[in-house]
Amino acid sequence: DVIDHKITASKYVYLSCKRFFFLFGRNDIEFRTGKVDKVVTFISRLKHYMGASTDKPFILSDWQFFIIENLFGWYYRGTKKRVIKNAYIEVGRKAGKTTLLSAIALYALMADGESGAEVDCIANTRQQAKILFDTASYLAETLDPKHKYIKPFRDKIKFATTKSHIQVLSSDAKTLDGFNASLFVEDELHEAKDSRLYDVMKSSQGMRQNPLAVCITSAGFNKYSFCYQMRRTCIEILEGAKTDDTQFSAIYCLDEEDDWKDESVWAKANPNVGITVSYEYLREQVTQATNNTALEVGVRTKNFGQWVDSEDIWISDDDINSVSDTINLNDFNDA
Repeated sequence: DVIDHKITASKYVYLSCKRFFFLFGRNDIEFRTGKVDKVVTFISRLKHYMGASTDKPFILSDWQFFIIENLFGWYYRGTKKRVIKNAYIEVGRKAGKTTLLSAIALYALMADGESGAEVDCIANTRQQAKILFDTASYLAETLDPKHKYIKPFRDKIKFATTKSHIQVLSSDAKTLDGFNASLFVEDELHEAKDSRLYDVMKSSQGMRQNPLAVCITSAGFNKYSFCYQMRRTCIEILEGAKTDDTQFSAIYCLDEEDDWKDESVWAKANPNVGITVSYEYLREQVTQATNNTALEVGVRTKNFGQWVDSEDIWISDDDINSVSDTINLNDFNDA
């Protein structure tokens, strides 16, 4: 439906969908539906724990299902090795990205066939990493409320059946040595000061058969950051300028020519609009940002996936456009 333009999507999501179908034509790669079904079934056993969806099963939205398909469905033909080892996911606020990431973490802990699995929740600060970890802990509670198999602690979740655990790490930790991550998940990558933590965790995965690194984030304002560099690399892969079978990306954002105040394009950055985020909420955000220029950067980056050049705005785009005009340089030849 994205390829047929029945679903409003960014050009990068369009390219990601094209790449998905392209992989079916590869002789060395195969798609294993049963592997995907296993993950989807596991996630459906989890239950939401807050808001109107409390106690309801976690049923994946289409965009979330697409991500699961890519992460867990592709295998090198005739082997037990998955193709995708790295994922970059960019999506607007309130899309349920942290909950999705936490569900993936729990699957890797319990059901991915990895004995002694180590799942690391990482972030720039311990406080940020704990948000994802706590979400995983709450979801685990819905799966095993009596803690018979899953033992939650302040900074660690243990699953003794496979001698596996989930733990919290951050770049402000005293030491980052001695890890052996089967999966690490990094929330809000745009806040990372540099690539140090990511590099350490990637280097720790060398002995794992199916290592996976999943980074998920909203947009930011630092175009010199590690996050933006990763984003550019992912775009070059999608556009065919670079090749990396192991990298998956799903970039939900407005396209460059889109007006962030035009609600007909909002679904590009908010694939869960109408489910976890409402049009009413987005309208309120736009109205507030229009009335108060200081709020514009936050709304454009967090809600609409637009990377901007500065954390602060002195003059809004509307003000600049209102006093701008097209000029003909030939009129100044004799000046």
